[in-house]
Amino acid sequence: MAIFAIGDVHGHLDGLLRLLDKVGYGDGDELWFVGDLVNRGPDSAGVLRFVHGLRLKRVVLGNHDFSMLVQAQQFPGSRMQQSTLDVLRAEDGEGLIDGLRQFPLLHVEPRLQLLMSHAGLFPQWSVEEGQAASDAVSAQLRGDGYREFLHEIFGDKPDRWSANLQGMDYWRFAVNAFCRMRYLNTDGSLNFRAKDQPKKTEGLLPWFSMPQQCDWLQLFGHWASLGLHTEGQAVCLDGGYAWGGQLVAYDVLHRRVAAAIKAK
Repeated sequence: MAIFAIGDVHGHLDGLLRLLDKVGYGDGDELWFVGDLVNRGPDSAGVLRFVHGLRLKRVVLGNHDFSMLVQAQQFPGSRMQQSTLDVLRAEDGEGLIDGLRQFPLLHVEPRLQLLMSHAGLFPQWSVEEGQAASDAVSAQLRGDGYREFLHEIFGDKPDRWSANLQGMDYWRFAVNAFCRMRYLNTDGSLNFRAKDQPKKTEGLLPWFSMPQQCDWLQLFGHWASLGLHTEGQAVCLDGGYAWGGQLVAYDVLHRRVAAAIKAK
């Protein structure tokens, strides 16, 4: 059995299938997805349908997945992207989107001393603190009040971690850290503006360059301008396929890139 972690797919089912063919994916293998299954590409519904149908999988939510969840609630005044509308119009669309609510923000493999999230584990958090934050958000997403939760979850504040955060402040910080984090300001707060490569950004620190509470291998995506990148124990699998770059498969058990394909 092999375990392949897949970078940001962004609605490109054809690319995903080409990549799986290249790595020789079989029924006994397990697929992990670092989030952002949807949007940008032409077939978000097809990607969701494929992923939901997998028997052996691990999936974490990305910011685009969260965005689709919020858009699909059709709150008054909210804007809906075409990809969300396309999924909702599918015969099984509501079920495809509802299935996103079942995915966590963090996947932890203690046996392998490895974890996966969309944007990374906030540097001040231990694995246990990260797991607690992911579980707290999942309880909201899977609960009866999930629509109210989704209605309030978007926002940039708080951007600074405190163990005293509670309720929506705690949940929002967790979602932003796991789904949107790239850089931290020098005071340790989250910076949501900068998206470029570190060498082009002054006065900010990539989250993985900060002192870490967790020394396990971390697989993440979200950072297309960074691309396929390894630094210390952090491995970015977002090859920027949606922008004409690569879609990446990572061999989890052997800790190496298994294959990558270029966008057509």
